[in-house]
Amino acid sequence: VKEFYYLAESKGTQCRIEHTSRGWIETINFVEKKYYTKSVTYKLSRRQFFLGVDPSKLTDTGDFVLICGGKGNDLSNIFIIPWSVFFVTLEKGRPINTYKPPKEYFQYKLYLRDREGLWLMSVQGGDRPTLDVSQWHYNVDEALAFINSI
Repeated sequence: VKEFYYLAESKGTQCRIEHTSRGWIETINFVEKKYYTKSVTYKLSRRQFFLGVDPSKLTDTGDFVLICGGKGNDLSNIFIIPWSVFFVTLEKGRPINTYKPPKEYFQYKLYLRDREGLWLMSVQGGDRPTLDVSQWHYNVDEALAFINSI
C-alpha cells in the first residue's frame, strides 16, 4: 500500500494518509474518497492472495477498499472494490480466531483467487460467501486512472 500511495502522490494524485495502525497504513483519502487499505502477497502455488480483516472494521464507513498485491517485489494487482460490496460480502462469513488458545484474536479470513483470469473473493466461515471481483481488478496504471476519474 505504501508503494502505491507514494506512486500516486508522485504522479500528482490528491492524497493523504488518514489512519495508520502499528505502522501500517489503514485508510487513505484519494481525491476526497476514503479507502480502507490492505497489502497482500501472492502465493504462486495456490494462485491466491490471503488477508484478514478485523471485525470492528464493519462499523466503519468509506467509499472503497484498496487491496494492493504483487508477486515477489512487483506491485501488479490492485483491487478497488466498493466499500459496501466488500463489507456486506465479508459479514456473510464468520470471524475466526487466528491465535492459538488461550490467546484470542478474531478476524474475517478471505482469499482473492485467480481462476484463469477470473478473480474470486472467498470468505471463510458462516455462509462462505464468494464474490466475483474481476471488474475491480486493475494493474497499477489502470488503478491510478480509476482513482483520478471518480
